[in-house]
Amino acid sequence: MNLNLAMVVMASLPFTVVDKTAPDTAVRHLSGKELSDILNKGKTPESLYSQAIIAKHDTHIIYMTGRNQSGQAEVHQNWNDNIFIQEGEASFVVGGNATDAKEREPGELRGSTISGGNTVTMHPGDYLFVPAGVPHQMMVKPGGWVTFLDFKTRK
Repeated sequence: MNLNLAMVVMASLPFTVVDKTAPDTAVRHLSGKELSDILNKGKTPESLYSQAIIAKHDTHIIYMTGRNQSGQAEVHQNWNDNIFIQEGEASFVVGGNATDAKEREPGELRGSTISGGNTVTMHPGDYLFVPAGVPHQMMVKPGGWVTFLDFKTRK
């Protein structure tokens, strides 16, 4: 499959994003069951991921995400990723160069793969910090599923 076609296929995969943000003026509780139900509802063989946005501010964003497929190579020019694995297993390729990276939106690059990076395998309870500007790519084994929290902090 040629690279352009592969990127179009990846970009067209369905996904579910549910916005669970609310004003930070009062205590707010989201149960594990509610978050799990959101992710499971979007969990289909065709979907790339299912995600709940928990908080979104100028300085930080918090996502809870479930994936059953590997993602594209990503480079966030202005955001650090703080990733905590909750369930399942995933490998992250970090560093190196994002191959054929294109700007998807300002400061956000996506590519087909990473060349020259290092691979880190992550399990429940593991934490990974990816500084802004560092290429990274999540790899999920076929038939696998991973749930993770991602605290994005502004550079």
